[in-house]
Amino acid sequence: MAEDEKYVCTLSSALKKQAEDELNETDSNRDRDIQALREKVKREPGLNSRTDGKFLVRFLRTRKYNVERAFQLVQSYYRARADTPEFFDNFLPSSMRHVLESGIVAVMKDRDKEGRRVMVFRAEKWDPNVIQLADIFKAGFLLMDKIIEEEETQVSGVVFIEDLAGLTATQVYYFSSPTLLYKGYGCFQNAFPCRIKGAHYLNESPLFDGVFAIIKPVLSEKLKSRLRMHGKVYDTLHECLGKHVLPPDYGGDGPDYDDCVKFWTEKLLASEQDFIKYNKKGFVGRGNLGTSSAGDETMSGMAGSFKKLNVD
Repeated sequence: MAEDEKYVCTLSSALKKQAEDELNETDSNRDRDIQALREKVKREPGLNSRTDGKFLVRFLRTRKYNVERAFQLVQSYYRARADTPEFFDNFLPSSMRHVLESGIVAVMKDRDKEGRRVMVFRAEKWDPNVIQLADIFKAGFLLMDKIIEEEETQVSGVVFIEDLAGLTATQVYYFSSPTLLYKGYGCFQNAFPCRIKGAHYLNESPLFDGVFAIIKPVLSEKLKSRLRMHGKVYDTLHECLGKHVLPPDYGGDGPDYDDCVKFWTEKLLASEQDFIKYNKKGFVGRGNLGTSSAGDETMSGMAGSFKKLNVD
């Protein structure tokens, strides 16, 4: 793909209307603003970014066609990759195959009733003696990087399900690292061109209270307003997302959870060469494949920027 190749929109007429109503996107301003963002990115010292329209339009949509805010998000996207090697070093599906196949994090095959992708975290599938918390975030970021390629996802967004059934004291111990949680949730919210439309908690227990107390301060007020606690009542989850997207585990009519895990694991592994190619982009001199070079600015300096997060 030529870096400056003209972008061709693949949205349906209904999604174009949604993009215009919610994101300020029109046929007339799309190409103009992609070019304006491209020029800003090219002028940024030390940044070797992708400049193709398919990539840049993600940032414009997430920031509702405010070119300056979209540019800041491009910078955050690449800074996170340089400054958090625990998530982005060797950022390849093959490196996280064991985590993806475990089903700790997964994406459902279908979209919810509002066209949003649904990403699920399941505590009961996590053995912290085998898989580190940082690797769970890393697998989630690989999935996120893949689904935000989809134009429908760029417009309609993503919702999360946090299933806490089977949460153990050992898991909570590993969860109780404020720095790692700040970095992880900060990246999800502020370093990806993605519209986060809500989070749904299932099977909460008193064990989770301490973890949530750490997470809550880094969430924007808008995202806090989009949190739903369902307990063990899946009917309310059905009302929010639709039964068709959910696996039988949650009383849904959708594909089995394990089938979703297999589908997205194979899809990611088939994209290995794309990850290798695009991992070479970033801030010059700040590492390759997400690796932060010795002496670089670390994420500790960036963590403060994640304390006030923007969710559109």
